[in-house]
Amino acid sequence: MLNILLSVTTTMLIVWIVFIVVSSIIEIETQDLITVWFTLGAIVALIACALKADIIVQLILFVVVTAVAIACTRPLAKKMHNKEIIHTNSDRIIGACAIVTKEISKDVIGEVKIDGRFWRAIPLENEHFSIDEKVIIQAISGTKVIVTKENKNEEITL
Repeated sequence: MLNILLSVTTTMLIVWIVFIVVSSIIEIETQDLITVWFTLGAIVALIACALKADIIVQLILFVVVTAVAIACTRPLAKKMHNKEIIHTNSDRIIGACAIVTKEISKDVIGEVKIDGRFWRAIPLENEHFSIDEKVIIQAISGTKVIVTKENKNEEITL
């Protein structure tokens, strides 16, 4: 009976260690706080296993610790994750008119000037824009503006 108990304990130790290692690797690779709570629960279950707790107790501890960790830290993690969004007032140029300063086409990143600033530019569709042509800024993608043909009635601001 003691051999069976030791083999179950050894097996569960191995299971928890493997779980901790795998979930830690996933967390390191994704960096999205996906498995960190499960890792914490598995560590507590591993400690319980080392103290010869029953498998049911280990599983209950795993579930409870994981749930509490998620409930306590998930809102904070979401808040911290959303800090990557850097709000600027560059979006005010969306819908504005600009002048092409370097040719823009499907395969060539060009350049436009608006409000005295130069932006790298790409076309919204498979369009071609020549130097000094007027364009409308439709969106901002990273450090580039996405442009379309200008409506002839628009005023231009440089």
